[in-house]
Amino acid sequence: MDIEKIASKSSLITPELEEQLRGVLGKLTSEAQMVCVADLSEKSSMEMAELLRHIAGLSDHLSCQFYEPQEAKETLPELDSSLLPATGIYKQGSYTGIAFHGVTGGKEMNSLLLALYNIAGPGQEIDKRIQKKLQKLSHKVEIKIFVSLACHHCAQQVITCQQMAAESEMIEARMIDARLYPHLVEEYKIERIPMTIINDREPLMGTKSMEEMYQVMKSCK
Repeated sequence: MDIEKIASKSSLITPELEEQLRGVLGKLTSEAQMVCVADLSEKSSMEMAELLRHIAGLSDHLSCQFYEPQEAKETLPELDSSLLPATGIYKQGSYTGIAFHGVTGGKEMNSLLLALYNIAGPGQEIDKRIQKKLQKLSHKVEIKIFVSLACHHCAQQVITCQQMAAESEMIEARMIDARLYPHLVEEYKIERIPMTIINDREPLMGTKSMEEMYQVMKSCK
């Protein structure tokens, strides 16, 4: 993909917000890559691509790579390129299990920032008991969190799930902006958000604690 087609500044980041972002990103201590699959003819894909380029330019510890959908199907099978834009967080070339389908503007900007902070920075504190439980998970867990960018509670659910993914190689946590994928709204009968689905089992409504999430995850084999 020709990166020159993507502006290096995002309209979603004001000068005031940029200063706040620099404060968080300035705490990063290792490298992370943001990998985005995008169709630049679509507005949402272009918005996300511009946002990622802007954020990557605020830290020497961050980089971004862009792929066209067909290319991604062959080289990035771990990312669902059927739901564009699709962005995955990688560390040392390996997928961390943290992904975003949609544009992480609005309230979801915090979930992207904290995902980077947990992967490439000191990370958020986590209860040691929960940490041990997560690290002992022996089966794969896929978490889909359906959100709206205007939702006041959605970002916290995404942050909780993706922090768990940062702690365990067995967990994948994907934010999905419901408004962009009406076929999923119909398939999963989404009426309220946030709605969280673990391994395509019964949906969980609202925000949940890590302990509540773990209790469901351990039985969803």
